[in-house]
Amino acid sequence: MKCGSPQIRTVDRSLRVVGGSEVSYGSHPWLVSLRFRGSHFCGAAILADRWLLTAAHCFSDSSEDFLCSVEAVVGEHDQRVMDRGERRFRVKSVKLHEQYQPTVPMSYDIALLELQGTIQFSEFVQPACLPLPGEIFPPKTTCLVAGWGRTKERGPLTPVLHEVELDLVESAVCQHVLQMLRLGQEHFTVLCAGPEEGGKDACQGDSGGPLLCPRADGQWVVAGVTSWGKGCGRSWINNRMKPRTAQGSPAVFTNVPLFLKWLLRKGTAGSQCSVGDGVLTGSDVIIRNPAHPGLNYSNNEVCSWFISVPEGKNILLEFLEFDLENDSLCYSDHLTVFADESMPLGHFCGSVPPPPLLIPSSTSTVQFMSDFSITGSGFSVRFRAVEVDYTLGPGCGTVAQFESQGVLQSPNYPQRYGNSTQCRWIIHAPQGHIVKLEFVDFDLEHSERCEYDSLAVFGDTEAREEIVVLCGHGVPPPVLSYSRVMLVQFRSDSSVSARGFNATLSFISKTEVYLLLKFPPVLLRLLHYCMRQWGDSTHRYRHSSLTACSFE
Repeated sequence: MKCGSPQIRTVDRSLRVVGGSEVSYGSHPWLVSLRFRGSHFCGAAILADRWLLTAAHCFSDSSEDFLCSVEAVVGEHDQRVMDRGERRFRVKSVKLHEQYQPTVPMSYDIALLELQGTIQFSEFVQPACLPLPGEIFPPKTTCLVAGWGRTKERGPLTPVLHEVELDLVESAVCQHVLQMLRLGQEHFTVLCAGPEEGGKDACQGDSGGPLLCPRADGQWVVAGVTSWGKGCGRSWINNRMKPRTAQGSPAVFTNVPLFLKWLLRKGTAGSQCSVGDGVLTGSDVIIRNPAHPGLNYSNNEVCSWFISVPEGKNILLEFLEFDLENDSLCYSDHLTVFADESMPLGHFCGSVPPPPLLIPSSTSTVQFMSDFSITGSGFSVRFRAVEVDYTLGPGCGTVAQFESQGVLQSPNYPQRYGNSTQCRWIIHAPQGHIVKLEFVDFDLEHSERCEYDSLAVFGDTEAREEIVVLCGHGVPPPVLSYSRVMLVQFRSDSSVSARGFNATLSFISKTEVYLLLKFPPVLLRLLHYCMRQWGDSTHRYRHSSLTACSFE
């Protein structure tokens, strides 16, 4: 069973929580009705067989007396009858975020519920997916909210599950609207969704339920937790011209990707890690799952290892054994390495061990997650403390660079690079900047469509957002990233080699790019030059890489 993949799904585009009609039973199998003395008061989402995600404000009173009167109902659809998959659980414990601020505008409005007993998954009861480290859902992504809340402002709660489609709002717009309403946050931990003209919204009673956004393969991911809003379904256009009692806002959700490490650190987003995890210190340590050869790792695991080597050293990760469930996007079982929530360094699955990874830091995090289906023989990863000037050698691997400008060169440059080489560089620019890669020298084996030796540049760490693929002779124009992240990947085959490449890395501020975009002739000249010089089969450019940039 996969998270975020309902077996029953029919979407009626007219449906909405405010002023709409019901959904099909089983279309939101992760949704939970929280009840106090039999009455619905909040929603929640199933993350694993004992753990639910909800809003902290639903449990502002988390006393023992209150919890004794709370039930979590899974497999619920129509609250007036006993549905086929309906099961009820008592709440064993509640974990509120330590920085939760209960007064409006609420921040850090997120909580985990531990159940008494174990959920049995079925056609009508399934978990939703947590976002992957670094996973982003851009503005205007159409997401879903569902619940048993009010269908209009000051209206009654609905006994039958309803849903609404809401488009994500640009973060800057969200902040501006809330500041105008004097509801801005010192620490911005929310995201907004919904149309300016109103009419679609979550409402009272939907709090704690998930905002679900789609992946390319159809899985639904918990991007937010329903938190608050000004009114229900009100327009938020021209709020300045309205009396305060008539002003509105988008629907406001806790931004779950910001809290992924908090969820995993609690060790509660899945069953307990079968091999033990937590903080690991030392200069030479091996991480294994499963602990003994000849076994497979377990389903529904979440393991987090927080690595620390002596101050002044860097971390070298070497993947000794590797056999995880394989899917093209690594959405199922996967191992992720990152520096912090905003700096993912690799996301791995399948049966081929990743190349060594050199991390310019004395701390890092390795996370493993498995779903409810296929397993494998697992992995063993060795981390070592190495000197700051450590090099991976001619065979290469992956080198991470954090906010560090400098030089990128092929192995042995200016001598010929070796055969069967794979080198990767992951570059993270400072906040508000993009990466600029400018070539000083370039000489790779020439081939049709660069199928032999090549240098490829991507706009993400997963090598999915291709910007350009280069080979042949002559210095290409500079390459810009889409956002703070750039991945540069060099590969050579088993035959002809050449001198290689020499390039400089620098960072361009958001302001500089905006100034450039004010002068279209400059961009046009650059684009036309690039198309004339490099538009043949030797170099493949995505024109958008020269004309459009986005920033985190």
